[in-house]
Amino acid sequence: MPIPFQISNQLLRYDAQRASFLNLSARGIDFLFQFVSMLILARLLTPADFGVFAMATPFVWILMTFGDLGLASAVLQQRDLNEGQASAVFRINLVAGIAFGGLFLLSAPLLGSFYGDPEVTQVAAALSLMFVFSGFTAVQQALLRRALMFDTLLRAQIAASLVSSVIAVTLALKGAGYWALTIRALADPLVYGIVVWTLAGWLPTRAEWDDTTKALLRYGGYSIGSSLLFSIGRHANNVVIGWRYGSTELGPFALANRLLLLPAQQISWPLGQVMVPALSRLQGDPDRLKRWYLKLLRLVTFASFPPFFSLAICGDDVVHVIAGPQWGHAADILRLLAPVAALQVGYASIDWLMRSQGQADRFFRWTAIDTTASLLGCVLGFRWGAIGVAAGLATANLVLFLPSFAYAAKGTTIRLMDALEAMLPCFLLMMMTVAAVWALRHFIAQDWTPFPRLLLTGVTIAAIMACGTVWVYGRSVLNLHLLRSER
Repeated sequence: MPIPFQISNQLLRYDAQRASFLNLSARGIDFLFQFVSMLILARLLTPADFGVFAMATPFVWILMTFGDLGLASAVLQQRDLNEGQASAVFRINLVAGIAFGGLFLLSAPLLGSFYGDPEVTQVAAALSLMFVFSGFTAVQQALLRRALMFDTLLRAQIAASLVSSVIAVTLALKGAGYWALTIRALADPLVYGIVVWTLAGWLPTRAEWDDTTKALLRYGGYSIGSSLLFSIGRHANNVVIGWRYGSTELGPFALANRLLLLPAQQISWPLGQVMVPALSRLQGDPDRLKRWYLKLLRLVTFASFPPFFSLAICGDDVVHVIAGPQWGHAADILRLLAPVAALQVGYASIDWLMRSQGQADRFFRWTAIDTTASLLGCVLGFRWGAIGVAAGLATANLVLFLPSFAYAAKGTTIRLMDALEAMLPCFLLMMMTVAAVWALRHFIAQDWTPFPRLLLTGVTIAAIMACGTVWVYGRSVLNLHLLRSER
């Protein structure tokens, strides 16, 4: 039997810790490459270049939710899976990827007409290849994640990030404009897919269409619906701002959003890719599931709340240092969106909980509620431009944060008070950090230039979080036993 199908719970804690470390490393390396390349590209390209690219990409990500028909998520949580069932899923994904790529290619002129910008048509036509890449790689990637083989995925991520970043910067230096961003978006999944296929050690065989395959298709249907609604809620703001105010207003909003998504994704995405298959192995063991989930919730909120909420104070310095003074409008947007990024990291854990337990139907219903609230916030803030949309999104996330945990925990041994108790250290540390950053800005470094002030701010945040980590976890943090008590 190929290695990706050899699943065991005997060393689950060790496997999960190792996979988390490798996946966080992969995301960290990817973040480093993207951060450095964005720092360079923000100086080589104009806000309008970012705006043109941002006009096309929301539709790509929305339609990409259909690209694998939700089957990659279904594979992750399936406890028993054989090669024939995986081969059936692969065939479906490949056909779907080609079909959606062709559909998006044919729709490219409509996007250009929608925005009144022929450049959007060209970008959208090129990005249609992303659907083919996704359909070809999704199952291989899901099998490796399911088996917690993140060493292979780490190699793929390093290669993809390095190649795509170098290509983007080279093209920008040659005056390619928005094409530098477009080619980077294509090169990353292409290189990633080539490495994954080379190292995975499994090739599709004869397809098997049995009850398990049908169950995967049903799960995939709910997963598609959830992903589609989530993408609509996330990207509708880009579409609305670009349609009404154009690329000049959308560019700063897209940059601020990207500055927040990059670090937020380094926490939630890597852990989610590990914890969905890991928690799925705890189906039928509610007490163990509760202990694992609450420790994970405490860990991710502890790591994300203090730095993200601090951006509400020092966001202008971050934008100035990374992108330059010409992006001043993005700083105001960044301050409003900073709490959203923090809440989204904690909010991601309810996704892990429900999907790992096979509750795709319940997760779909909650995503519908969340998307409705996000769209309502976008509509209410629309008249004030990008600033108003950012404020509306922040309000929607604040309102739904605690109810989301109550909903996700229904039917389990986890209570809302358990989640609040797990997050209490992060709330305390967040308030201390924000107060320290505010005091630093107003009483110590008020007249400093942005770079040294931001450097001192970063050191202050790191020092407070280090002290808080020792306070909460004690010596266990030195032994990497944050998930201790389970085997």
